[in-house]
Amino acid sequence: AGICGTCGVKANQKPILACKTAIKDLGEEVLVEPLDSMHPVKDLVVEHGTLIERIKKLKVWYEPLQESLQRLEINPFLLKSFDCIACGLCDSSCPIFVGNSDFGGPMAFSRAYKLLQDRRHSKAEERLLLLKDAHINLCTHCKNCSLICPMGVMPEMLIKLEEVELLKRGMHSQGGVADFGFF
Repeated sequence: AGICGTCGVKANQKPILACKTAIKDLGEEVLVEPLDSMHPVKDLVVEHGTLIERIKKLKVWYEPLQESLQRLEINPFLLKSFDCIACGLCDSSCPIFVGNSDFGGPMAFSRAYKLLQDRRHSKAEERLLLLKDAHINLCTHCKNCSLICPMGVMPEMLIKLEEVELLKRGMHSQGGVADFGFF
């Protein structure tokens, strides 16, 4: 279904999917903890409600056009955005959540990317504004999310592409709260 990640944990300080990780690859001693930036429910189980709320806030679902467009132009980044399984490992590794819970997060931004690129989606402009409202400009582009992603989605790159789209359409000014002079 493209939704998974309930087995996400931290093993030796690194967010992983337990189902995809061999214990022998983690070393002789393994410290297993719940994911950061998520409320533990019991033992290693964390509350995924905040992840779902971020998806709802950004309205990360298709609203098709009235006419039927059959062809979707695929680029490599678009293909990657379809691989997101909503595990939330990227959000748990994001340093922005330490100080700002209003940030939309790499998972929701990654899932939103495909909507902005798909000509069959009728609300692309509206979704761009939602990205701005979710403080996409706070991303520090530290690449933690891309390094942690078990599916190789590269959320940081997708966020960068979304910011460029906002800039091109005049919905966002270059710089901002998280501007470190890299761009």
